[in-house]
Amino acid sequence: MNFGMETELIEFKKSTGELKEGIISLASMLNKNGRGVLYFGVRNDGEIVGQQIGDRTMREISQGIANAIKPQVIPTIIIELCEDKNIIKEIMTL
Repeated sequence: MNFGMETELIEFKKSTGELKEGIISLASMLNKNGRGVLYFGVRNDGEIVGQQIGDRTMREISQGIANAIKPQVIPTIIIELCEDKNIIKEIMTL
């Protein structure tokens, strides 16, 4: 399965190791469109690679967003299973 291409409203990151870059992309989407979706565990070309998800993963993501984006926004964070691999989907709306 391939998620397709990134757009003005969809951003892919290979892992949460790219959290800072993902937050910058989210802020850009919110500033321009008022909404956006960020996926962790998906390469830039849309191929699913999966994401290790530990006890602290979700907390680190939500805290990273809360600390970096002002005014504060609360993301909807979902773990999805695609091709037997976990991915993280963050939905942001102003």
